[in-house]
Amino acid sequence: MQLKTIKGVGDKTLFKLKRIGIETIDDLVRFLPKFYWDMTKESVLDECDHGDYVLLKGTLIKKTKPVKIRGSLSIFKADLLTQGKKIKLTWFNAPYVTGQLTVGEEYVFWGKISTKDGIVLNNPSFEKAEDNKRLQGIVPIYPLRGQVGQQQFRNWVEEALKEDIVSPADKYANMTLKQALYLVHFPTSMDEMRYGKTRVNLENLIMQYIAYRINKQTINEDKIRLYGQSSSILNKSIQSLPYALTQSQDKALWEIIKDLQCKKRTNRMLLGDVGSGKTVVALLSCLYAVRNGYQAAIMVPTEILANQHYINAKKLLQNENLSIAILTSSTKAPERRLILEKLRCGLIDIIIGTHAVLNDKVEFRNLSFIVIDELHKFGVKQKGTLEEKAKQCDVLSMSATPIPRAVALTIYGDLAISQLQAREGTAKVTTHIMGSDKLAGMYSFIVDHVKMGEQAYIVCPLVLDSEGLEIYSAKHLYKEVTKGALKDVKVGLIYGSMKDKEKNEVMQAFYNREIDVLIATSVIEVGIDSPYASIMTVLNADRFGLATLHQLRGRIGRKAGLRSYCFLHTSKDKENLRLQALASKKNGDEIAEYDASIRGYGDFLGERQSGGSFKGDAIITKDVIIECKRIADLLLADKNFEMHQFVDIDVYLEKLQNISLN
Repeated sequence: MQLKTIKGVGDKTLFKLKRIGIETIDDLVRFLPKFYWDMTKESVLDECDHGDYVLLKGTLIKKTKPVKIRGSLSIFKADLLTQGKKIKLTWFNAPYVTGQLTVGEEYVFWGKISTKDGIVLNNPSFEKAEDNKRLQGIVPIYPLRGQVGQQQFRNWVEEALKEDIVSPADKYANMTLKQALYLVHFPTSMDEMRYGKTRVNLENLIMQYIAYRINKQTINEDKIRLYGQSSSILNKSIQSLPYALTQSQDKALWEIIKDLQCKKRTNRMLLGDVGSGKTVVALLSCLYAVRNGYQAAIMVPTEILANQHYINAKKLLQNENLSIAILTSSTKAPERRLILEKLRCGLIDIIIGTHAVLNDKVEFRNLSFIVIDELHKFGVKQKGTLEEKAKQCDVLSMSATPIPRAVALTIYGDLAISQLQAREGTAKVTTHIMGSDKLAGMYSFIVDHVKMGEQAYIVCPLVLDSEGLEIYSAKHLYKEVTKGALKDVKVGLIYGSMKDKEKNEVMQAFYNREIDVLIATSVIEVGIDSPYASIMTVLNADRFGLATLHQLRGRIGRKAGLRSYCFLHTSKDKENLRLQALASKKNGDEIAEYDASIRGYGDFLGERQSGGSFKGDAIITKDVIIECKRIADLLLADKNFEMHQFVDIDVYLEKLQNISLN
């Protein structure tokens, strides 16, 4: 069956459909609704928000005559009594409506609600309650961009779904693809729609996974660089450390070295909350690569963190006779040229840098091992760009809260995990969610603790005020509190767009305890370490991601015995489940799992690291990923399976050309 054989689809319509990406029957049936109008039950007004679509049943108690308000624009108003409330109904340029409505009659109305000036429905659809046939059920709404009508499009989809639609995954799934597509396009309940959409997205996920597997089989994964030295070459270096490795650090280090000694490429993530000692494990791993004759690179998201790693590396590896360099955007031109030349010649063993190491001019002589710190701060392409500077390099990622895409890779079994436990003696951090009415008390709490020799952070989502947004900005808050609630303590200010020299001066003053309270943006999320900081307040915390909030919380509780407090402020009246989850969960991998469950696991082969990545933009859960792997493994083991039985498989194979698989 072809598109042009469907009744009502002529040459002009074919052209319009092509504009929205529909050229075949398969394109048509897989063009999923953007959202749905649920008319299966009457809306409860007390549960409705501004902008929601609502279905209301009530009695018309008043109507006015149409009035011209300017030019040819007219307005007609009526009042509806429903659920004990009076609702205003307004129609623009529809004077004929007055003859269709009768005061005292009962009607069903459908439309978008406005709560800015009472409760108003603008231009609603309606029918008499006793005759209602149209305003019921679930109506899919497609992103048609005005090319064709909604009802007409639904008719075409219904006609197309009469054809045979077969998927090789049907053999192993709990529902055929055709059944799932029908539920998505013509559901009788929202649960039924979600059930169908899960199967449709499972189809796309299976194609991604099979494309990934097939591509891996065509790549020679045997490393061109071999690590022949025994792990014992690190024994002396470990013994010379200023402290003994914890049991989990020791275990993680040998897991990494074992990976490096393997003929297959290393793809491991080192998980550990702030203060668990990820850096020393990474540096010792780099040292092992160097002792085998190779170069190593550590990429971090901020200059502050790069400097911290550089200082730690010089200190911890001072007796190893290594050449260690740092490269950031503020590295002076003459020094940069020298570093680039030494990297090309192999005279630098370990380079520590920010995004600056991704520059095309940065070349290595023999790069074999890459460490990416704070993985969630880098995009998939950025990670791949660094890997391309060394053929078949080994990769170690580090994070306190792995990105959802990384969580998905661990489920697939393509990303190994090493978990570090927090060192004993880490201070206890309690997390509290608070409203704006508690801010004054929180400021007093900070002042009291500053007088006891402690320090505090206050983080804002913005640097400057933004018109129309009731959101705290760092600069405005700094001016406000230095004249008010915090006028008796020393307050500092730091934000991302400050010059690096200024940022370093502010941070040094904070470390020297010349600043008691540091007002900042999320620039302090990583690389900040003051043992006397015991309070973290995040204003408008609902505007931050869970990974960022967990990292910010990790800035406190660094000193044993110093009780620490994290305050998450929100001005929203409704309960914030995300913030509650953060308050109840303490370690990063639990938070990452929860984050992935609500945001999605990212585009496995694409560049999106979280969120919906499939047609219809539905969330992909952990259970769906596990089911995907089960079915894909069965298909790959089936002698009769041919990958091109999947219609879109070539699309995913093409994506693999530009995406890092690690």
